[in-house]
Amino acid sequence: MDSDGILSALDDSDFEDSDSEYNPSDVLYESDSDDSISVEPDTQNLAQQENSNISDEWFNVTGDFRKNIIFTGDSGIKCNIDQESKPIDIFNLFLNNDVLNLIVTETNRQAKRYKRQWIDTDSLEIKKFLSIVMYTGMVGYPKISDYWSQQTFYINSYVPKIMARNRFQALLRFFHISNNDYNPGDRLGKIQPLVDLLNNSFKQCKVPAENVVIDETLVPFRGRIVFRQYIPNKAARYGIKLYKLCDNIGYTYNLSVYSGKDTTRSNSNISCAGKVVLSLMENYLNEGRTLIVDNFYTSLHIAHILLDNNTHIVGTLRKNVKHCPKDVLNAKMRVGEIKGKENDKGVVISIWKDKRDVRFLSTKHGIEMLNTGKKNRKGEEIKKPEAVIFYNKNKQGIDISDQMASYYTPLRKTTRWYHKLAFHLLLGTAVVNSLILYKEVTGKNIQISEFIQNISQELSQLDDISSPSSQTKKHYLVEGSEVNNGNRKKRRRCGKCYTNLSKVFGREV
Repeated sequence: MDSDGILSALDDSDFEDSDSEYNPSDVLYESDSDDSISVEPDTQNLAQQENSNISDEWFNVTGDFRKNIIFTGDSGIKCNIDQESKPIDIFNLFLNNDVLNLIVTETNRQAKRYKRQWIDTDSLEIKKFLSIVMYTGMVGYPKISDYWSQQTFYINSYVPKIMARNRFQALLRFFHISNNDYNPGDRLGKIQPLVDLLNNSFKQCKVPAENVVIDETLVPFRGRIVFRQYIPNKAARYGIKLYKLCDNIGYTYNLSVYSGKDTTRSNSNISCAGKVVLSLMENYLNEGRTLIVDNFYTSLHIAHILLDNNTHIVGTLRKNVKHCPKDVLNAKMRVGEIKGKENDKGVVISIWKDKRDVRFLSTKHGIEMLNTGKKNRKGEEIKKPEAVIFYNKNKQGIDISDQMASYYTPLRKTTRWYHKLAFHLLLGTAVVNSLILYKEVTGKNIQISEFIQNISQELSQLDDISSPSSQTKKHYLVEGSEVNNGNRKKRRRCGKCYTNLSKVFGREV
């Protein structure tokens, strides 16, 4: 049965969530708070008021309390692109002048802290630098310096023509996206300016349709950092956690970086997961959208807040979630059975027995069972709850985005966490968003490898990449057939000059 999508978001125990971070001394629960996400004051007051008014009254599911919310948002692509647009044209929407100026300014500032005779970089050179970084994700060498090696085994005809090795390594060392004079208490000071610029571009280029999804992703990093996370069910397991708002095809509209738990007491009763939801959904409330989340973000409290803002929510539930009917969450069921209750706000809490118990919350669906169009080995029709079918159809957006970004990732081992995160956002998330826009506008089904190659070549500013690397030198001597007294061939003429002069005066007979 095709239920792996929703089952993967469930927990097998009463207290553990497979998608939440694990720390040997402290596990993140719904009651934890987090200072990395800001919440507007009016939202906090609404959250406190709503939390105190949660009722324990539950009724059989009839649908009479369900809130009819109609989508009224203006969705679609809002940027100036058309069918004639090239991959580089769309990518430049995210690698725009604001981003380039930020990188140029802060890289020069950082370099001058350590080198007196530093030659300032510019936006053209930064584009070439990023072109090489993208290329390293496509073609892997053991070391960075190997891309400029003259050994036959490593010789490269592309990278040496773009930039000298020492210059590239210097730019890589001093690559910066923020002023080091930021507040020492700001854990994200080294990356937040870039995050803000990219989020702004993501939102301006496209507006989401009715269904959106929130989930976390992990950028691999094993260095020492206070907010490094360990998530055992992720491929990397150790890294920096991002919260992302996507649609079902993988376009990222908004994201935030998790910077650790708040060590101070907050007057707000809203949970860490609730802050994430309200922060990422800030610009997309009151337009009739439906949010799809897993059991880390789902709670009755958040469901009520979203309903008050004309937004549906569909998500899986933990077994020990607060304020929900325990007779439903702890019900013993046979395979195929479903049980649920609803409250006077229109929130439905259900449990369905498949391979294991599936608990979910929905403000949009009841407990109706629908045919999936598939049959089991006995030839019987496979039926699933409407909410489960809807969840499985729309939840995969962030997984698609992460999968596409991981195919040709340029991330390398480094102790600078903000380098990894910056390259992941610029050359991973932004590239995936560009590819989605390109496919949607042009209708061309281009592979991501070809898309990245096209962008890298355009950023490199190279018109011809087919000539051997030796031809890029201004002057080089060609060995003749004559030998000197030491029995060595005489180097007679400059090959570059001879080629240019022969076009004017003709070749030597």
